[in-house]
Amino acid sequence: MTEAGQRIHGTSLSKPMVSIVTVVYNGAATLEHTIQSVLTQDLPGIEYIIVDGGSTDGTLDIIRKYDDKLAYWVSEKDKGIYDAMNKGVALCTGEWVGLINADDAYAEGAVKAAMEAAAAHTGTNIVHGDILVHYPNGSSKVKHAKRSGFLLKYWEMVLNHPSFFVRRSYYQGRPFDPAFRVSGDHHWTLRAWRENPSQFLYVPKVLAHFTAGGASMTNPLMRVLEEGDRMGRSLGFSGFERFMARAVRTALYLPGMAKLRFNAWVAPLRKA
Repeated sequence: MTEAGQRIHGTSLSKPMVSIVTVVYNGAATLEHTIQSVLTQDLPGIEYIIVDGGSTDGTLDIIRKYDDKLAYWVSEKDKGIYDAMNKGVALCTGEWVGLINADDAYAEGAVKAAMEAAAAHTGTNIVHGDILVHYPNGSSKVKHAKRSGFLLKYWEMVLNHPSFFVRRSYYQGRPFDPAFRVSGDHHWTLRAWRENPSQFLYVPKVLAHFTAGGASMTNPLMRVLEEGDRMGRSLGFSGFERFMARAVRTALYLPGMAKLRFNAWVAPLRKA
């Protein structure tokens, strides 16, 4: 069963400059914080859309609470997070699109900062920046974007997807692949990077808050390798390139997980 709210344009009667999409499924514990981080941005006329996957935990009550502030919302079953993102992007009418999930949030002034940067640089299709990672024990650490084509190709998503703002026209014909469970944003970003690295514009400031946990701290090595292999085949990697990617991911998996846990549990104790 599908449930949806009407499309409105809130405070702006003209075409919005920025559309924001939040994808959520059973996110009642964190969704309101995400919503408020969007609604308190200092750029007027933002079009805000929420795509819910058929939640049963009170998420819809939170969405209805903000119904008059949303351009549109829908609740229906989907084929996973990347299918929901594609639905959200298709509903947008703004020139730029931001995707912020229900356990993350925008930093104060993030949208305005990204749009000001984009206005000053022609030829930009993707604006991105840093994120502040929040760990389960309450500590936090800035994660700077690693603008390395080698690491993006052979390791992991070294750019910060919650900070992305993408021209809506660039999304046309370039959807996320819903076959991926956790690597769809990496696959999409690597494809865009290989197309033209210069279309990425880095803003050296925190644009979003990211909650560490779930897949980011428990994703097993075999799943990492399986999704990496699928990515390589999809993007036409040679046999040697796929071998290199598997070798690099295997070699860096344990150090990466160790660093994640160090930042979450050991680093805060050293500062105390």
